[in-house]
Amino acid sequence: ESFCVRRDRTNTPLQALVLLNDPQFIEASRELASRAMKDQSDFTARLDFITERLVGRRFSEAEQTIVRKSFDKALVNFKANPDEAIKLVTTGATPPGNELEMSELAAWTVTASQILNLDETITR
Repeated sequence: ESFCVRRDRTNTPLQALVLLNDPQFIEASRELASRAMKDQSDFTARLDFITERLVGRRFSEAEQTIVRKSFDKALVNFKANPDEAIKLVTTGATPPGNELEMSELAAWTVTASQILNLDETITR
């Protein structure tokens, strides 16, 4: 057996591709998004719920503004294409709950996935 004390640095996008596209990471992002939606009622509280769990802190106002723009864009896209929202939120072994609006859940799933893919999240 062998082990690696430290991962080699790389400039290949493989890690990002796995974190953004692997069904297990999509499902994990969806479950985190689902919990945030059930536990919190507004955007900032939901974002804080996600970021406190992934990066151990709340985002600054500037960071929240960036995430909000990305979230709003995803929400508009998923409302215009509800089949895409359903396709995203049904990825993985665990079915999504029926109590949440699928377009909003899909937008929060994308948001959680983006935060999960941050270097700060991966290396902390």
